Amino acid sequence: MGPVHSSKLDTEPLFAFDCGRDDQNEFLRRWAWPDQNARLSTTYLLDVNGLVAGYITVCMDSLPLSRRERGVEIRYRNVSALKLAQLGVDRRFQGMGIGREAVLIALAFANRVSEQVGCRYVTLDAHPALEGWYQSLGFTTNRLRQQERLAEAGLHERDPAEVPVSMRFDLRQAA
Repeated sequence: MGPVHSSKLDTEPLFAFDCGRDDQNEFLRRWAWPDQNARLSTTYLLDVNGLVAGYITVCMDSLPLSRRERGVEIRYRNVSALKLAQLGVDRRFQGMGIGREAVLIALAFANRVSEQVGCRYVTLDAHPALEGWYQSLGFTTNRLRQQERLAEAGLHERDPAEVPVSMRFDLRQAA
């Protein structure tokens, strides 16, 4: 496998892509380009040897933190963040480290953004089965946001085991 290159989506995606998850496939085919044009998010394609191996979509976020999560250093309840809103790796490239590379690209992007505007965290909503994988990359659970999600899921009688896990990566701690 050659090196992974990222480039901003510059037209409606018409290429074949299947990451094995219908929601990520549909987002890329149906929503990535309109959302980017509406300035709601930006999608980057991950290219390996001229083939689209994966993609990431990023947008801005605000992360609520409990007093315990904030500690003494952070005075604000809501802290600025870059959100890794979507991540998909084509089936042909799964198991080759493309997902890890995609996260590293998003973290590098967030570090560059943080030099221009306040950006302390990278956030994401992990499928419960992927929580451990994201933890292995340095992400932790957003306790306050996750408690709110689980409470809402209970109100709507949704299975708490299926609720996406709100996670964050602290750019300052990693620096």
